[in-house]
Amino acid sequence: MIPAKIEDVFIQITTDINGVILSIDAGKFAEKEFTLHQSVYRSCPFLEGTLEALPYNEPFLIEAMIIHSNSIEYNVDVEIFKREESISVLIHNRTNVYKYVDQLNQKRNDIFFIKREIAEKNKELDRLRKIADKANEEKSRFLAMISHEIRNPLNVILGYSEMIAEENADVQKYINSLLDAGHNLKVIVEDILDLSRIEAGKLELVSEQISITKIVETCIANFYHQQKTKEVKLEYFISEKVPTFILGDSVRITQVLSNLMSNAIKFTKKGIVKIDVEAVSETAENAVLKFVISDTGRGMTNDQVAKIFEEYQQTEINDNRVFGGAGLGLAIVKRLVHAMNGVILVESKIDKGTRFSIEISFKKVVNHTLPQKQKNVEVNFNSLKGRRILVADDDVLNQTIVAHILNKEKTVTTIVNDGLEALDKISKESFDVILLDINMPNMTGEDLMRQRDLFDKLNIDTPFLALTANTSSKDVQRYLSLGFSGIISKPYTATEFVEKIKKVLP
Repeated sequence: MIPAKIEDVFIQITTDINGVILSIDAGKFAEKEFTLHQSVYRSCPFLEGTLEALPYNEPFLIEAMIIHSNSIEYNVDVEIFKREESISVLIHNRTNVYKYVDQLNQKRNDIFFIKREIAEKNKELDRLRKIADKANEEKSRFLAMISHEIRNPLNVILGYSEMIAEENADVQKYINSLLDAGHNLKVIVEDILDLSRIEAGKLELVSEQISITKIVETCIANFYHQQKTKEVKLEYFISEKVPTFILGDSVRITQVLSNLMSNAIKFTKKGIVKIDVEAVSETAENAVLKFVISDTGRGMTNDQVAKIFEEYQQTEINDNRVFGGAGLGLAIVKRLVHAMNGVILVESKIDKGTRFSIEISFKKVVNHTLPQKQKNVEVNFNSLKGRRILVADDDVLNQTIVAHILNKEKTVTTIVNDGLEALDKISKESFDVILLDINMPNMTGEDLMRQRDLFDKLNIDTPFLALTANTSSKDVQRYLSLGFSGIISKPYTATEFVEKIKKVLP
């Protein structure tokens, strides 16, 4: 039992999380000011905003507060303990202790100003967050726009270079240099866009059934045909313990291996560049694979190794002029490996070579089944000869390149300048394939596809392909949802262009 004199100097109450009084547990101090099921803020306005901000399961003390009861002003200390579902509030009458009004008022004012300062800082932080979000959106919009503006002339450069190289053998070596420059520019554009997606957290990894053996063999084959010197030998070894099929993103794995292979070949004048793959550990569901890309090239110093994964880094000052590139490849490789929950390490010695090792855990494929699309692999070998193809593109240079490619395939080609002309042709003639540039005057490719339900029955089942430099996953998904059967991304080679068309033909 609590003595009466003690009961008169304190009161203990319990509220819910919102400050509504659930019970009066002990004490009689100012008890008339506290009513069950009423808000504690009526008597203790200084608690408003404080209770919500308190951490759970930690005692908190507020000193030198004031409450009123029976028109009398009392100085109190308040002890608070916040639980998951309730808050305990113990109020002590300290009127006889606080003798100095100036000190009391100062502390009260201090809390008031602190609360106001916190509120102002929260508003400022919210404003800065919105500015940062807007800046990120603007950066993404700018990159998408600049990508489109770069890809279009790049498509013309590569397309005309390919055309001239085929027609005139005397200037082939000069054209090959032009092609190399165009391809290097394409790599830089792709690297910038990839780095932007990763930094913005918009990189999307695919989980599909893939073969590591096929990926490595394709990578080796591609570089075998591209390399300009026969003094560098390309080799690979895949351990028998590596699962035949796993779940992963073949595009990103290929990108990682290709970047590392490209660097190794660049800096190896003579010797061996090799890919080794082995299974480090394995369970019933997962397999940890180790990829090692090694070369016998010029190697790096310890200082160079320490900075090799930083953006815009080259191991020598003039590397970007000699070999091209923006120094983003390895920065992207590291981010891609981390996105796949893997680790990457590098070892190097001057004049001995460099060794990159990557470990990634993959889910194993328990019941392997061939993808459905493999049933129709041979369709890509069908001829386009005699196929009726409509092309809508407002760029005369792109029209010339497309006409050149299709004429070589002996197609019956119709070329128009915009969506309106295409709509007119579609309503009068039937076609085997229709190619639409996305950005055209009068009527864009997207606008035309939105009217597809109005098409004449002549082309109701005709496949449509989008010709575009907009290649973000969001753009591609939008085109597919509009009814496009596929995307031909600029810049493209003649082979890629023809294969994309063959793929959608019945």
